[in-house]
Amino acid sequence: MKSRVVVLGAGFGGLELATVLSDAFGDDVDVTLIDKNDAFVFGYSKLDVMFGRTTLDEVRLPYRDIAKPGVRFLQETITAIDPKTRRATTDVTVHEADFLVVALGADYDFDATPGLAEGGNEFYSVDGAKRLGELLPTFSQGRALVGVCGAPFKCPPAPSEAALLLHDYLSTRGMRDDCEISFVIPFSTPIPPSPDTSRALVGAFAERDIEFVPEHRVSSLDPTRQVAVLDDGSELPMTSSWASRSIVPPMLSWQVAWPKTATCP
Repeated sequence: MKSRVVVLGAGFGGLELATVLSDAFGDDVDVTLIDKNDAFVFGYSKLDVMFGRTTLDEVRLPYRDIAKPGVRFLQETITAIDPKTRRATTDVTVHEADFLVVALGADYDFDATPGLAEGGNEFYSVDGAKRLGELLPTFSQGRALVGVCGAPFKCPPAPSEAALLLHDYLSTRGMRDDCEISFVIPFSTPIPPSPDTSRALVGAFAERDIEFVPEHRVSSLDPTRQVAVLDDGSELPMTSSWASRSIVPPMLSWQVAWPKTATCP
């Protein structure tokens, strides 16, 4: 009888595991890969969509195109996980497994930052990047704030890239002199694991007149007063535009209490 492997989440981890199992066992294993989305999008592609370098349709990789022996994909939303019985409940049905793998990663916790939902935009989700791509052409003057609301967060280089790409975008449009760019991050350096890269980025910020605000995070947004409040109580003005509210939201991950007898490959 084939072993039933249910993989929750079709991000890098889930896709890699499904591929490895298929390559090793082929049709001798029954792998069910479940994700709420219908396609995979590389993180860096969101910046390309945001700055109009490509379209969302061009960077989407539909899960329906997966053709690996022993692997089937289901677009469903996980609503409950029972690690003791190795059972996952979705908005469609209940899946039972011999091996249950949780690879859901982390989601965005917009409610953790007051004012973010009402007064902010983000470029970490596919929908957020698409929305900012539509709003970018409307920004022509004022302060642009690229801010991080909490740590840890996905893809540490992305906020720095966004700030630098915004500089290039505004320069190309001939509007850079009418705009200020500030970059707020909770760490002392842009990318702590890489001192050399961080030094190069700080230098690039200085050359481009991008204000670098380290060891701070955006704790709340006040769209009425058009300010971003940092964790020390200080404030940065926000122009009523997309860029003033380009935010990296806090992360929220699944918490699963695995019993000692449960199998979690």
